[in-house]
Amino acid sequence: MNQPDEPISEFDLHAYVDDQLDPARRIEVEDFLARHPARAAEVMADLRSRDALRLAMPAPASPAPELTVAAGRRLARALAGQRLFARFRRVAAVAAFLAIGWFAHAELAPLGVGNSIASPKPPAFVDDALMSHRTAQLRAGLHSFHAVVDYDREELGTATGIALPDLPRDWTIRDVQLVPASSGPSVEVELAAGRAGSMSLYAVRSDAFRVINPTPLRKGDEAVVYWQMGEHAYALTGGSTAAETIAQAAEQLAASLH
Repeated sequence: MNQPDEPISEFDLHAYVDDQLDPARRIEVEDFLARHPARAAEVMADLRSRDALRLAMPAPASPAPELTVAAGRRLARALAGQRLFARFRRVAAVAAFLAIGWFAHAELAPLGVGNSIASPKPPAFVDDALMSHRTAQLRAGLHSFHAVVDYDREELGTATGIALPDLPRDWTIRDVQLVPASSGPSVEVELAAGRAGSMSLYAVRSDAFRVINPTPLRKGDEAVVYWQMGEHAYALTGGSTAAETIAQAAEQLAASLH
C-alpha cells in the first residue's frame, strides 16, 4: 500500500482506539501498524484497556446527545498531543458515555426499553480453527496417519508467513500440520498443555488487518479463545478443557508474540 499523504500521528492512533476515524484514515493507520509491530502491540494493549472498562458497566441504551459527542471530540483534540493524558482521556470519555447510559436507562426503563446488545460475529478463521481441530482429532484415531512432532517456528514461519508463538516448556507437541485456508496455508498444532490438558493451536495469515484481544467463545461443547495481531490470527481450542484454562493459555501465547 502507498504511504499516506499525512504521517500517522499520536492523535491518529488514539482516535483509532476510540473509533473516531473515517474508513479511509483507518486503513492508513492499519497499514502503518502492519509495518510497525511494536506500535501495534501498544495499540492492542490500549484496546484491551478500553474493552475492559466498557465491559465493567452496561453500554448506553441510546446514543449520546450530539452536544455531548461534540464536547468529547473537542476534549480529545485538546489532549491528543500529550501521551500521558491520552490514557486519562480514554478513561474519562468512556466513563462519561457510561454515565449517560445509566441516566438513559433510568429515564427509559419505565417505557420498557431493553438494554441487550447482540454479540459481535466472530471472524471466519474461528470456524476454520474449529474444523481443523475436529479433523486433527479424527486423524489422531487413524493408524494410517503418522503424527509430526517437530515444531520449528522459523521454518514454519518462513514457509507460511505466519508468526508463531513460543510454547511453554512443559507443553508437548502431539502433531503439527499445514492446513489449507481461504487466505492461504494455516498451521494446526495439537498440544498436551501440561496440567491444562489437550489443546489445539490454529494460526493463519488473515486477509484483513485487525487487532483483537484474546476473546473467549463457546460453540456447543467446544470452547475456543481467538485473537488477532495485525494480519496474524490465532485460535486456541480445548475441547473439554475449562474455558478459563484456555483463556489463560491464550493470554500466555499472545504475550510471547509481542
